[in-house]
Amino acid sequence: MTASTPAAAALPQAAGSLAARHSSWAAWTWAYLAMAAVSLVLMSIDDRLLQGVSVWNKPFKFQLSIAVYFATLAWFAPLLGERFFSTWRGRLMTWLAIFWAAAEIAYITFQGAIGQASHFNFTSDFHATAYSVMGFGAATLVAICLWMAVEILVRTRGRARSPYVWAVVAGLTLTFALGGGFGSYLGNAAGHWVDAPATDAGGLWLFGWTREGGDLRAAHFFGMHAMQVLPVIGWLAGSRLSRATALGTIALASTGYAALSTAVFLQAIAGRPFPL
Repeated sequence: MTASTPAAAALPQAAGSLAARHSSWAAWTWAYLAMAAVSLVLMSIDDRLLQGVSVWNKPFKFQLSIAVYFATLAWFAPLLGERFFSTWRGRLMTWLAIFWAAAEIAYITFQGAIGQASHFNFTSDFHATAYSVMGFGAATLVAICLWMAVEILVRTRGRARSPYVWAVVAGLTLTFALGGGFGSYLGNAAGHWVDAPATDAGGLWLFGWTREGGDLRAAHFFGMHAMQVLPVIGWLAGSRLSRATALGTIALASTGYAALSTAVFLQAIAGRPFPL
C-alpha cells in the first residue's frame, strides 16, 4: 500500500457522498471540474493571449467556480428534505441551475477557444445580446441561492433550527444580496478595471485582479462565496460552542463578512487595488 492510497480513495468517496445528496448537481460538479482540468492543460500548451493572459484563463476560472457552486448546492440539498426534489419546485430549481450554468459556461468556453472576450464584448449585436443573456443567467443562479434559503426556512418551520442551518441560510442569502448586487454593478460597468490599464497581465495570483487600480471582480468574488464561508463557520461554531454562543457567532460573522465585502467594493470603485 502506497502513501497516496488514502488520498486516491478520498475522491470516489467524496463523489459518492455528493451524489447521495443530489445526483444531478453532483454529476455537473464533476463535469465542470473535468472541463477546468482540460482548460488548465490548454493554458500550458496554447500560447494565445487575451487581455494579457491565456485565452483559457477565463474558461478555467468559471468552470471551477461553477463546479464549486454545484457542489455547494448539492451539499445543502438534504436540508430541503427527501421529497422536495420530486416536486415541481424541486425539479424547476434543479434544472434552472443546470440550464443557465451550462449556457454561460458554453459561451465563455467557446469565446475563449476562438480568442475573443465573453464579458464586456459589444463588438456586434450578437455579442451584446449574448452578454445580456449571460447576465440574466447569472442573476438566475444567485436567485436560486435565495430561493433555496427560503425553502430551507419553510421546511424547518416549527422545529429548532441548528446553528449550521442558520449559517447556511445566512450564506445563501448573502450570496444573493452581495454576489448578485456586486455582480449587477459589475455587469453594467464598462469593464472590471477602475483607474487601471485594461489588462489582467501581472494581476494577483490565481484571481488575476489588477494591482494597478481597482478591480470590481474582487467584491463580486467575496459576495459569491458567502455560501461556502458562513456554513463552515456555522458548522465549526455549532460543534464547539453552546447554541446561543454559536448563533451569536454566526450573526457576528455574517455582519463582518458583509462589511468586509462592502469595503472591498468601495475600495475598488475608488480605484484602489486589493488587498486592503
